[in-house]
Amino acid sequence: MAKTIKYLGQEEAQHIDEELFSEYGFSVDQLMELAGLSCATAITRAYPITSLVKARPSLLVVCGPGNNGGDGLVCARHLKLFGYEPTILYPKRPTSLCSRA
Repeated sequence: MAKTIKYLGQEEAQHIDEELFSEYGFSVDQLMELAGLSCATAITRAYPITSLVKARPSLLVVCGPGNNGGDGLVCARHLKLFGYEPTILYPKRPTSLCSRA
């Protein structure tokens, strides 16, 4: 039996963020850490170091100017700790500090 994958739309994702802030008391920093770690973990599961040719494989992390860019920076940090060699591309720097809400 095939599994169905559900994707969140922008509005639904924003509602979840709001709930995590208001109902559960998460901070922006905590959510960014969780998102970055989750992405890094997914990458290591899809591309385990032991399955790659290089001992310290390089990869590119593209970070936008918003909150997802912050998530990408956290992801890159975790990937470095996991033994990968991330290079960060930041094509458009943010004009202000990140805030999820």
